[in-house]
Amino acid sequence: MSTIKIKQVKSRIGAPADQKRTLDALGLRKLNRVVEHESTPSILGMVDKVKTWLPLLSNYLLNNKTNYNMNLSNLKPAEGSTKTRKRIGRGTGSGLGGTSTRGHKGAKSRSGYSKKIGFEGGQMPLQRRVPKFGFKNINRVEYKAINLDTIQKLAEAKSLVKVGINDFIEAGFISSNQLVKVLGNGTLTNKLEVEAHAFSKTATAAIEAAGGTVVKL
Repeated sequence: MSTIKIKQVKSRIGAPADQKRTLDALGLRKLNRVVEHESTPSILGMVDKVKTWLPLLSNYLLNNKTNYNMNLSNLKPAEGSTKTRKRIGRGTGSGLGGTSTRGHKGAKSRSGYSKKIGFEGGQMPLQRRVPKFGFKNINRVEYKAINLDTIQKLAEAKSLVKVGINDFIEAGFISSNQLVKVLGNGTLTNKLEVEAHAFSKTATAAIEAAGGTVVKL
């Protein structure tokens, strides 16, 4: 069967919804896109429907001497676009009767079967074979760590003498519901009043050595 190349040469903006769907079905999703299809009555009928957006091809069809009559009697889906549903349990003559593709006996042949998560056919599952390790402390408090060098850069950039939680939030270091712990990595040269929920010993010593103060919230 002969093939035809189709090129969209006009924008689909303002086109009716059914014509946009037809362009999509032809594979024409953007301007100047070229696709190739078999010259079947269904394809040519689709092309005729959207010929406003394919003027070059419309001229080709007008000049082509082959008569393509599109009507309801020869409409059919594109080849490979449809698939026959597997009908099971309709007698042995269908080839899918009897056990209806489920095999003989066993849990999988019964109704209501569902495979449990981690089930390995009766074998001891992995989550029970390996030993347990550790625990989650329900009293654990999670902090967002911020080092002294970060505080120094923030103070220099905004000319601050007091650095608090709101300053960290505005700078994007933490969210409004996070707790802050100041750690001692880096150096602090400015005299600052630093507010946080917790401080390491080295951070406290460094802030006080620079003449600043520590405020625990």
